[in-house]
Amino acid sequence: MEISWGRALWRNFLGQSPDWYKLALIIFLIVNPLIFLISPFVAGWLLVAEFIFTLAMALKCYPL
Repeated sequence: MEISWGRALWRNFLGQSPDWYKLALIIFLIVNPLIFLISPFVAGWLLVAEFIFTLAMALKCYPL
């Protein structure tokens, strides 16, 4: 059985990480430009918060 392009992309995106983590990163990528259009100041602080969240969750998914 062949796998669709979308399914192959989803499985290969970030490897074996959980689906909720993949979805969170995709949402960040979609929301950031929209928030930047509204308020660059808020978007800057949101990027800092997203970075901290992403780092913390990456350590949870892939402990050292």
